[in-house]
Amino acid sequence: MGVKKLLAGFSGALLLTFGMPLALVTAAPATVVVTPLNTQGWSTADTRPGGAVNFITDNTSPLPTGALQLTTDATNTSKAQYLHAANNPLSDVTDLSYSTKQVSGPAHADASYQLIVDLNGAATGGFTTFVYEPYQNGTITPGAWETWDVDAGQFWSTRTFADGTCSTVNGRGGAPFYTLANLKTNCPNAVVVGYGVNIGSNNPSYNVVVDKFVYNETTYDFETFQTVTSKDACKKDGYKTLTDDNGRAFKNQGDCVSFVATKERNAASGLAQY
Repeated sequence: MGVKKLLAGFSGALLLTFGMPLALVTAAPATVVVTPLNTQGWSTADTRPGGAVNFITDNTSPLPTGALQLTTDATNTSKAQYLHAANNPLSDVTDLSYSTKQVSGPAHADASYQLIVDLNGAATGGFTTFVYEPYQNGTITPGAWETWDVDAGQFWSTRTFADGTCSTVNGRGGAPFYTLANLKTNCPNAVVVGYGVNIGSNNPSYNVVVDKFVYNETTYDFETFQTVTSKDACKKDGYKTLTDDNGRAFKNQGDCVSFVATKERNAASGLAQY
């Protein structure tokens, strides 16, 4: 699938413009709650028939009580993917990590960490995805949550590219491997255009979950719903992304405000759409 088509599948609010100066913003560390009602810019992107992305309840997850589940059926063409758009220099990337749990599947089954990069910045072409596979960076323990220090690990590239000191070879799931430190040195013009998690094709019968996904200063917490905690949060269509304590959606702003004002005595009248 072409990269331009892939990026077009991201949230419409996140448009990538190449060839323009990049805004460098220093932000304080933040935890962003991602739910089915408020995906915070995440998209199922190139998920294909037989693959599925779902929000589930998991009280053992690093950020209880939810997690993101990726599954594939028994076909080799199935694929599950959840991505978020980005637009910042690779040189600015410092902190990459996530937590995963293998529910079922072969010994190497786990969600990969994906870093989509334009290796030559504003110039034509240069797109590749750097893939971090847990089994290539440690030992997977079935049924247990494990945290992976991605920025200190090794990646393989999905495409071959060469321009000066910046070069990669399509590893097709393996060597040659690259480190973030090497890539930042050898590809000074590289720009990150997306990140996320993935189960690629030819990986049938996976059931894996992800939580506490970290990209630079942002930690993403995957939850089945996010409970409203203030009247102000209901305003400016905020009620559309919030629920009551039972995960039920509000039909309008007044319904949301009333729920907060009556301290949960007024249950939401809608049904959460997920």
